Amino acid sequence: MRRPIRILGGAGIVAAWLASMAGLAGPARAQFGPVSVYLEKAEKKMVRKSAELIGTTEARRTSTIGNEVPGRVEKMLVDAGDFVKAGQPILRMRALPTELQLRAAEGQLAAAQAMLAKMEAGFRREEVDQAEARVKAAKAGYDRWSQEYERINRLLADGASTKSEMEATEAAYRQAKEQLAEAEAGLALFKAGSRPEDVDSARAQVATASSAVAQLKDTLAKMTATMPFDGFIVRKMTEEGEWLAPGVPIVEVVDIGVVRVQLDVPERYLAGVQMGAKAPVAFEALGDREFAGQVSQIVPRSAEGTHTVPVRVDIPNAIENGRPVIVSGLMARVWLPVGTEHEALVVPKSAIIRQEGRDLVYTVSDKPPVAQPPAAVRQVGQQSPPGAAVPHTAAPPGESFGPKLPEMLYAVAVPVKIVQGYGRYVEVESDVLKVGAPVVTRGTYLMTPGKEVRVYPKEGG
Repeated sequence: MRRPIRILGGAGIVAAWLASMAGLAGPARAQFGPVSVYLEKAEKKMVRKSAELIGTTEARRTSTIGNEVPGRVEKMLVDAGDFVKAGQPILRMRALPTELQLRAAEGQLAAAQAMLAKMEAGFRREEVDQAEARVKAAKAGYDRWSQEYERINRLLADGASTKSEMEATEAAYRQAKEQLAEAEAGLALFKAGSRPEDVDSARAQVATASSAVAQLKDTLAKMTATMPFDGFIVRKMTEEGEWLAPGVPIVEVVDIGVVRVQLDVPERYLAGVQMGAKAPVAFEALGDREFAGQVSQIVPRSAEGTHTVPVRVDIPNAIENGRPVIVSGLMARVWLPVGTEHEALVVPKSAIIRQEGRDLVYTVSDKPPVAQPPAAVRQVGQQSPPGAAVPHTAAPPGESFGPKLPEMLYAVAVPVKIVQGYGRYVEVESDVLKVGAPVVTRGTYLMTPGKEVRVYPKEGG
């Protein structure tokens, strides 16, 4: 009498169907030893109908960095293959002549600024005081000669003075008057400050000197070429000691922090493609790793002849061991969502195997498909019947036969209907397989119903 088979982690396997498969179990298990397997669970996921398309990766940005000013390369700071952060120097040119010119221009600027400040501030208080003192002195001289002029004029009218004395006194009076006017004008000039024209001229000289300094600083900055964005140097195009003219290429760089796959999508799928949709991506060169892509561009133009529309999918990249995981030029397989979202039962793609014209997944049970005869009835040296489990032999006290092995389990085949692939997962339909049931993802090609298996933890999982 057969004992019912219990599937670990799942339910609903029809016992009668399992019994019909059990007849194949004995010879298979007798032929080979236990198979080492990995297990993963069947899951429920929200998925959308997808179109599986092929494309090639390319860098999101590619740039050829050129030289901006003439000069000799003093130091090349990067090489092909280097990862360089945005703003990091990649080349330095000989800058001493430009630095000396800059120092001279800064000195001229300082002198022009000092002159402008002097003109804008006006004369000092001491200079104004001197001008006022000169006015007072000139006023005193003027007053004296004014009185003398009036006195001589009266004496001349009374006949007590001569005409020559009058002329000398008048000349001295007029001179004193002019000196007073000159002193007063000088005082007014000191108080008024610099003329607007002189101030404007000084400001123009400051602007000219400032422009010269800024131009030399800009030239000096351009003598150090820097990285425009985070990326890799893919080609070095100059060496130390070379004389570079403006526009000569230095390096070619790529930004692959995000890589891009351009797909030619048939027109019939266009209505279902959405901006920002998640699209799983896999690369044959990178094994079974799956990457999260996202639709970033839908070009609104269909190509004549092929009737396809360019769609671009961006994939975040990572740096591992100093190099990018995804490089330019890799063939990419993209599952582009083109239908409505729905809930689906999915299993890892590696769990699917086709045997005898049917698609199967294998799960495991802790019960063999055929009841085993009690170990007590076997005689020493008696050969076990086909399909019988070999009994464990107890080790002598204090001894062992090596590391403890995982529990012995038994393979159970479950037919499934494949609906659609989604990256490393496949949507399946099954009346038997339930969410959470363990499925074999390694060793499936060695599986037959009732095969003895041992489950090991998945490497890296």
